[in-house]
Amino acid sequence: MFYLKKISMKKKLFAVSLSLLMMTAGLKAQDSTLRAVVDSVASPIGSVVSFSGFVPKWELTSNVTLALSRFSGNVSRNLNDDPYLLMVRKISYNEKDRVSAWRLGVNGFRRKTEDFNGGFNGQVSRTSEENWASLVVGREWRRELGYGFYAYGGFDARGIWRNSTSTSLQFDGFGTNTLIVTEAKEYGGSVGGFGGIAVKLHDRINLYTESILYGQLLNTERSFSVNGVRTSLEAKQTFTVIPMVPIALFLSIQF
Repeated sequence: MFYLKKISMKKKLFAVSLSLLMMTAGLKAQDSTLRAVVDSVASPIGSVVSFSGFVPKWELTSNVTLALSRFSGNVSRNLNDDPYLLMVRKISYNEKDRVSAWRLGVNGFRRKTEDFNGGFNGQVSRTSEENWASLVVGREWRRELGYGFYAYGGFDARGIWRNSTSTSLQFDGFGTNTLIVTEAKEYGGSVGGFGGIAVKLHDRINLYTESILYGQLLNTERSFSVNGVRTSLEAKQTFTVIPMVPIALFLSIQF
C-alpha cells in the first residue's frame, strides 16, 4: 500500500509537470516570432540548435519528477521506474546534418537507519542499510518535428546493483548476546530500446518524456545468519520484459 501511495504521488507530480509542458507548447504555437525562427531552420539539427545560432555539443539532464518525488520524501525502491536520475549526452552531427548522441545515466540512493530498544527482557540494537545503483549507457537518434519539437529513440544497456542489510544485536542482560543478520542482494543487467518526445523551452533548455522496453536478467540472493551461522533463503535468476510508459519529465541544459 505504501508503494502504491508513492507511485500515486509520482503520477500527480508527472501530471502537474505535463500540464506545464502543454501550456508551454501552446504558448510556443501562438508565438509567431518563434515560428519564424524555427521554420527558417530547415536542417534536421533545428531541434538542437539554439535560437542564437549556437550548436550544442553536450547536454546535462535531470529527472525532474523523480527529484521532486525524493524531495517530498517519496523514495522509490524500484529502479525500473526511473532508469536514471542524472544523464549526460555527447551530441554529434554527421555529413547529412543528422543528430545523434551517446548517453550515460546514473541513478541510486543510500539509506541507513538505527534504533535502540530496552526493557526488562533485555535490549535490542537494530541497524538497517540500503544501497541501490543503476548505470545506463546508450545511443540515441533525433528527428525534427517542427515548432521546437523533436522525436528521439535508440538503444540502452543498463547495469543494476542492490544490497540491503539488517543487523540486530540482542542483549539478554545475563552476558549472552545474539547477532542476527539478514541480507538481500540483486545484481544484473538489461538491454532494450527507448523513445520519446522533446520540446525546446528556451535557448539551451529542453523538456522531454521517455518510454522504455527492456529485457532484464536479474540474480537474487537472500540469506539469514545467527551468530555467524549462515542460512541461504533464496538464490535465483530471473528474466523479465519491462515495458514502461512515460511517468516522468526530464529537463536538459545544453552547452
